[in-house]
Amino acid sequence: MSSETDRRRFERLSTAGKPYGVRFQLHGREITGARLANLSACGCGLEVQMADAADLEAGVALQALCLEHPDLPLVPLEGTVVRVLGKVPGKTTGYVLVGVDFTDITPVVQELIQGHVQAQQAGIGL
Repeated sequence: MSSETDRRRFERLSTAGKPYGVRFQLHGREITGARLANLSACGCGLEVQMADAADLEAGVALQALCLEHPDLPLVPLEGTVVRVLGKVPGKTTGYVLVGVDFTDITPVVQELIQGHVQAQQAGIGL
């Protein structure tokens, strides 16, 4: 029996309540009200306000995804939505949880993110 963490390629860092920002473009629209929920070298979890989530579903591409933290590379990433949780008919307020896999990420940027995640989990930094 394997748990979800055993199946992950990279460790994941919970960013809730910490100074992490995120912004991205969805169908040419800039989304700035989302929050970074977690981060790994291969993707991230986002909390996206319902008002911005109408077009979000699995398979949708996110462009110019920028992780805003002084210890992370400020480069625009690309990502694909792999899951959307909390998007139900009639729900008009609050947020949905969006799982994103980074696509077309360079090995250098991936290594920098992974190093940051490991340092934060070890208590180095913040």
